[in-house]
Amino acid sequence: MTSAKPSPAAAPRCEPLAQDARWALSGVVGDWLDTVVENWLLPFPRANPAMIQMFRDRDRRPTRKLMPWSGEFVGKYLLGALAIWEMTRNQRLGETVERIVRDLLRTQGPDGYLGPFPAETRLTGDNWDLWGHYHVIYALLKHHDLTGEGAVLEAACRAADLICGTFGLGRARILHAQQMNMGIVHALALLYRRVPEKRYLETAQWVVADSDAPGGVGIMRSARRGREFFEFGEQACRWEILHFVQGLAELYWLTSETEYRDCFLRVADSIRRLDRHNTGGFSTGERAIGTPYRLPGLDTPERPRLWQFCIETCCTVAWNALCVDLLRMTGEASVADEIELTLYNSAQGSMHPSGRWWTYNTPMDGLRLSSADQIQFQAHPGGPKLNCCNANGPRPLGLVRDWAVVTGDDGIYLNYYGPGSITARLPGGGTVTFAQDTDYPLEGHVALTVSPDRSREFALRLRIPTWSRRARLEVNGESFSVRPGTYAELKRPWRSGDRVELDLDFSPRYWAGQEDCAGKIALYRGPLLLAWDQRLNLCEETDLPGLEASRLSLRRRPVDSPEPRPLLLVEVDSPGGRPLVLCDFASAGAAGNPYVSWLPATGADPNPDGPFARSD
Repeated sequence: MTSAKPSPAAAPRCEPLAQDARWALSGVVGDWLDTVVENWLLPFPRANPAMIQMFRDRDRRPTRKLMPWSGEFVGKYLLGALAIWEMTRNQRLGETVERIVRDLLRTQGPDGYLGPFPAETRLTGDNWDLWGHYHVIYALLKHHDLTGEGAVLEAACRAADLICGTFGLGRARILHAQQMNMGIVHALALLYRRVPEKRYLETAQWVVADSDAPGGVGIMRSARRGREFFEFGEQACRWEILHFVQGLAELYWLTSETEYRDCFLRVADSIRRLDRHNTGGFSTGERAIGTPYRLPGLDTPERPRLWQFCIETCCTVAWNALCVDLLRMTGEASVADEIELTLYNSAQGSMHPSGRWWTYNTPMDGLRLSSADQIQFQAHPGGPKLNCCNANGPRPLGLVRDWAVVTGDDGIYLNYYGPGSITARLPGGGTVTFAQDTDYPLEGHVALTVSPDRSREFALRLRIPTWSRRARLEVNGESFSVRPGTYAELKRPWRSGDRVELDLDFSPRYWAGQEDCAGKIALYRGPLLLAWDQRLNLCEETDLPGLEASRLSLRRRPVDSPEPRPLLLVEVDSPGGRPLVLCDFASAGAAGNPYVSWLPATGADPNPDGPFARSD
């Protein structure tokens, strides 16, 4: 096995912190991490042993009845669990992950196969076998990065070797469920970066090229023609393509071929402009449709309505992951704004505050329903909670480690605000600890203490969110000018205990709706979308008073509601003098009541910047 790593042909603008970074997050995100570890990641494998058992039983009779995507569950679970373990270093979680990885490796076939399907339908049958292998190989690479275990990397290589020997020029084509199975491009590119065997890169490039041939979905071809993502075609604009598009970014960094980069940027830009909802979630009916404004009315478990309007958790996770790569590609502060919007609203809105269940659909207005009920058909004997979104839901919390602090040749970028500390390696050598005393995302004041291991000069770039028009920045009492939507560059000698004071503008702002949402606004305070929840108000959804968009004034009030307690409660006046009580979107509907994030309003000015627009 070749061990030398290839030099990137086109280096990313910035990269996540090295594996030796130390994380001690508290506050909102710290609480979420503790909750998801204790109430989901630790008990999930023991409660759903079929996640691995289906791999052991693949050639037993009678054949297990599986979903085409059943092979993804263990990989999706591991990707979230490994990233969260990297930040928390929770011993029990580490032991749980280690057992799952060991059990998974014991199921690998002599030919390298790492899926749950019987011999007669493997890889080229009517299932999403390459999709499952994508998640499994990716998870094994993540495990190897954290532990250095050679056997895990070898297992990933054996699985990839089987794939490279099955597909390619003169061999099989990927024709069934292309939009899912082409995600393997991402795994092969990631593997090539670690093990630069020529066949991994060549197979990844062949899959991309072959998808433009007759019978293929034509992602690259559509991008070359300047189409919006929703115009790529019914299957080509499904959410699963986003993982293939992540593979294009990796191929660009490996080869410098700009067509890969251009397609990646085309898809990302189109989704940001046309298909990302007010919640930060992506997809309408599991695909791009060219508008974020479709509302089904009160959501119910009725399946036709569900499929047509759903904002699926897995789709939002894929969007969050793609945006992390977009940040690596561009180094733009506004991309970190996007990631944060998704995390605090749609992504965490998919997790019940108890951490004991996840949604399949997290609608802008409607009901918060358990994925175990809405997509119960995915459950397996021995896996009552097995479904795509349950396995995938924790991952955005794990992705925090990939965007919170990133490094580049020109310094270190701080994107994440929240209480706790992060210790990072500096690009020029040495380490630095960033300790934050703040109530962010609930309030906008951030007191940051910068403590390098010794006096060092480096550039620290602080994200100034696009929505913060009147930010104020001081370093040791000296004021600095800032501009929204950029990084404030502080290049200076840093000494242990240097103090940075940042005040972000938390005055209300809105996004004026269109189409189904015409005459309504989405209201934000800092990074948090606000929502009306029936249990917090006396009025009903049909009797919501209209707000005056030009006269919005929010008053924070104590969180004195029964459990589950919201993160944030505010009052906003309505023209009739009756205040509405609003909570953060992630908490809305947690007790089973209807909620609304598109609020009736008058006098709203169009603001094409959406959730990053200001109300003044």
